[in-house]
Amino acid sequence: MKKLIPVDLSRLHPAEFEQLIVRFIEDFSNSTLNTSTDADFKRLYDNIQSHIMMYHFTLNQVQAIEESVKIAEADAVRDRDLQALRNAVKPYRNAKTQAEKDAFFTIRLLLNQYKNVQNVSYKEQTDMLNTLVEKLLSSEYSFHVSALSIVKFANHLSDSNAAFNSVLTGCSYQTSQKMTFDLKALRNILTHDYKQMANYIVTLANVKDDVFYKDVLTILNSGRASFSGIISAKRYGNKKESITI
Repeated sequence: MKKLIPVDLSRLHPAEFEQLIVRFIEDFSNSTLNTSTDADFKRLYDNIQSHIMMYHFTLNQVQAIEESVKIAEADAVRDRDLQALRNAVKPYRNAKTQAEKDAFFTIRLLLNQYKNVQNVSYKEQTDMLNTLVEKLLSSEYSFHVSALSIVKFANHLSDSNAAFNSVLTGCSYQTSQKMTFDLKALRNILTHDYKQMANYIVTLANVKDDVFYKDVLTILNSGRASFSGIISAKRYGNKKESITI
């Protein structure tokens, strides 16, 4: 009795699920087998090929959206730190000592040079905030920064600006204004197509003598074995096994 190697498709990450499908398509294409051998198999195979292309496009779009969210969140943090710096200076507008008065006017003039920094591009804002922090922590402004006790706010801004730049550099940022599809719905369609094809092949491999179905089953199981191992590694330490198809 020939069987499919069990794989819990639901435990595969979106990219891993795509890799499983692509692995089968590539392995079949590299074989000497031909889809025209069986009209029903060809229909199922063609459906999978069509849907995996849509899935790949959608997955990239979703990843782009996720990256843009990370970037926006990191930008919001540094914007808050910049506002906190400005707020920390405001109480000194009615300073009693001359040193604090001088410091307030000097720092306010500097900050006014960056009044609209949040409205420029991400890269420009990063460069401008780097310059602002460098000036605040320079010897030219150190006395005034100390007089207003705002060095920690400057450091917070420096840290969040560096963190933002790290996120931006680590993300292959793309605009996400293109049309996107429902990745979950597409995965459900692909899962149905893949399971239907796999069940069709394993059934015919057991009831027909045609070597074609046995060879396709071998190709299917080759990829499934790899991803079954991936799932087993994720499940390490968990005694409960969940197996589908």
